[in-house]
Amino acid sequence: MSMNMVVLVSIPPQGEYYRKAIQEKVPELNLKVFNNREEAKAALAEADILMAFGASLKADFFEKAPRLKWVHAMGTGVDGIVDSKHISKDVLVTSTRGIHGTPMSEAAIMFMLTMARNFRRTLDQQREQVWHRFFPQLLSGKTLGILGVGLIAEDLAPRCRALGMTVVGISRSTRKPPGFDRIVPRDDLPAAVADLDFLVILIPYERDTHHIVNERVLAAMKPTAFLVNIARGGVIDEPALIRALEEERIAGATLDAYETEPLPKGHSMWTTKNAIVSPHMTGTWDGYASACFKQFSHNYDCFVAGQPERMMNREKVLP
Repeated sequence: MSMNMVVLVSIPPQGEYYRKAIQEKVPELNLKVFNNREEAKAALAEADILMAFGASLKADFFEKAPRLKWVHAMGTGVDGIVDSKHISKDVLVTSTRGIHGTPMSEAAIMFMLTMARNFRRTLDQQREQVWHRFFPQLLSGKTLGILGVGLIAEDLAPRCRALGMTVVGISRSTRKPPGFDRIVPRDDLPAAVADLDFLVILIPYERDTHHIVNERVLAAMKPTAFLVNIARGGVIDEPALIRALEEERIAGATLDAYETEPLPKGHSMWTTKNAIVSPHMTGTWDGYASACFKQFSHNYDCFVAGQPERMMNREKVLP
């Protein structure tokens, strides 16, 4: 009996790559590739396998998926999948890990430089044909806090130290990986952020990290501090962040993830003072689909061989 597979992409050009790569590997697989969530949801009713980016799924996405046996997440995060009340506990879930360090580290540094050097002002002046010199800030000598000390943070930290930054990890663990100057506990987050010049958020979105960066945390930050979120939107209390930016209680923020995605037209974040909006793309690059497919390909072989214990990056559906 042939199997049915649905692929939902968030960057349309990747769809053709996945279609070609999967069909070459498994010609007998009935494959459907979508870049529209509602169309993919409708096709899920007949699907045995789904490959998608968890953050792009809504709460009811798995409502009608009686045949579903395996979901491969295109990213590290599996929120939107394992926390769905509609997904069966028997469904295998795997994620894509170990490929995000370089693109996300480069993006985080770009965002910090953009804000420190006020590059938006440079672009505004070019648009208005105004020649006016001003003083940018340096990253060198600044203190960076990274909330969430996982693989991506371990890639980012030494790059930032090479730029002359002091790097502080904020974590539940006391483990100090290479590249960090010190690790401070996450359980007193307001105290942990008080002396930072930059706060980069890399923590996964889970039940206990919902709005972990809240009014109290933002109030504890220095008025000269900048915030970068390249994790998940749900880890920040967005209304509290908007108030902090509008009232100039922090210097600026760059966001790549939001509680609602795509960020709707008319959302106040688009026009918030000193905010930069990025469309959830820090983890990807032009070779991402190939790197993701390698992990899917290995897991597919294990799946059809009836050896789920050999699948990479197994995740658990939450109770």
